[in-house]
Amino acid sequence: MANPLLSPSELPAVRGRYAANAALGAVGWFRAGGTADVLFKPADAEDLGQFMAQCPPDIPVTILGVLSNTIVRDGGVAGVVIRLGREFTQIEKRDENAIYAGAAALDLNVANFAAENGIDNLSFLSGVPGSIGGAIAMNAGAYGGETKDVMQYTDFITRQGELLRLTPSDLTMAYRYSAVPKDAIAIGAMFAGVNAAPDKI
Repeated sequence: MANPLLSPSELPAVRGRYAANAALGAVGWFRAGGTADVLFKPADAEDLGQFMAQCPPDIPVTILGVLSNTIVRDGGVAGVVIRLGREFTQIEKRDENAIYAGAAALDLNVANFAAENGIDNLSFLSGVPGSIGGAIAMNAGAYGGETKDVMQYTDFITRQGELLRLTPSDLTMAYRYSAVPKDAIAIGAMFAGVNAAPDKI
């Protein structure tokens, strides 16, 4: 006999939103694939951390971005699928040549923001479909540039609900590879480029 679907009532109380038996194809680039037992959109990093700390360890947790490099199987995804929403799309200039971007920010938007603010060397992100979280997870690159070349550090939430800050060296980032800790979820990253005139970028 098949196990019943997971119910939000079995999960920690959150400030974000749960959706039971959620169609993942509707939120992906390819508009294909099955459902998640439960889809969770956290209200913010604190909400995500509390969920991770309190979620029973036997419940699988999967993080999905904008699904530009993923097709969800028709059989769906068991457990909880986490999708970061607009609260994780912020892009902020932190100093003369540095940008902090939320993990759900689109790579193209980060490249455009950097160019508009006179920060070069992030333009390669314009050729990478998807979000910053995915770029970190696979050390995405294009046009001779890679995420590890401009990333200073990434902030993660662990399965224990703790904040973890890791550098490209910590993640042993290499060609299309990043050793992201098991069950850790990227929430944002700091990038540094070089100053240049926006029209030249």
